[in-house]
Amino acid sequence: MENIHNLADASLWLPVWQQKALHIAAFSVFLLFIILLMLFMNRLTGRRRLFNALRYITLCISFVYVGLVLKAQPTTTNIVILLNALRDIEFPLSTLYILEPYIFLSFIFILFTLIVWGRGVFCGWLCPYGAMLELLNKVYQKFSRFRIALPEKVHWKMVYLKYAIFLVIAGVSFYNFMLSEYLTEVEPFRTFVLKLRREWYFVLYFAVITAASVIIYRAFCRYLCPLGAALALPSLLKRMNITRVKFHDLCGTCKICGRDCSAQAIGKEGYIDSSECFYCMQCQLNFWDEDRCPVLIKQKAKGARAKTETL
Repeated sequence: MENIHNLADASLWLPVWQQKALHIAAFSVFLLFIILLMLFMNRLTGRRRLFNALRYITLCISFVYVGLVLKAQPTTTNIVILLNALRDIEFPLSTLYILEPYIFLSFIFILFTLIVWGRGVFCGWLCPYGAMLELLNKVYQKFSRFRIALPEKVHWKMVYLKYAIFLVIAGVSFYNFMLSEYLTEVEPFRTFVLKLRREWYFVLYFAVITAASVIIYRAFCRYLCPLGAALALPSLLKRMNITRVKFHDLCGTCKICGRDCSAQAIGKEGYIDSSECFYCMQCQLNFWDEDRCPVLIKQKAKGARAKTETL
């Protein structure tokens, strides 16, 4: 207990936080901004242009400022350290304070958003590498229509691969932590935050996995990311319903949102798998779109007919 108190002594971490106070304040404001976006999501998705502007501004900040400037990219190593500390029945207070302040704040954000909304808020809005992939996919769509979408049966089997990778890394860490560190190189995050200043084989892997995640929408995030798997596990538990995704009565039979969901997170019956959803909100944009949603198209047509009959 004495060691924990010594390690948690403010003299060890306070100077670091004071030195980075301006960036810590800016990052904290940004995290609160994302939470506010989530809380008012139902209103924002009713205004497509405003929503899209806020979304891509947020993604740019996550990619450039959070990722390349702050290097605030959480990794599976952070989860593994926590699991090993809990295994030893030690409250990992010292571990959390030794972490970079931005990673510490990121995990506070992740913990809160996981409870309220699930994995999608971090993976879809804050993860720097994920934000880069989202922006690259948007640019790619402007120049090419060549995309590969795995057949639904294959997709729903492939999603479990990331869980297997995470369990292997976590399991190995209990016996050989350094080996688990090598295994986490399946994540291209370190190469990303170091701006490709690594050995050629790491850069090549980064290039291949990133290119593949453009041709196959965010393939790494959906099928390989052990961090995403770790964050998706709590989705098995019931989450708080602070904000709810809106549905029409026909959403169980209409396939439009399912076809529009690049992450293939919407099943045949119209349900949304929260462990695979990136909270892009395309389905909610459709919900409010009078030219896209069949329910609203019918209502619009009825209104037009009633107006004509009145005249």
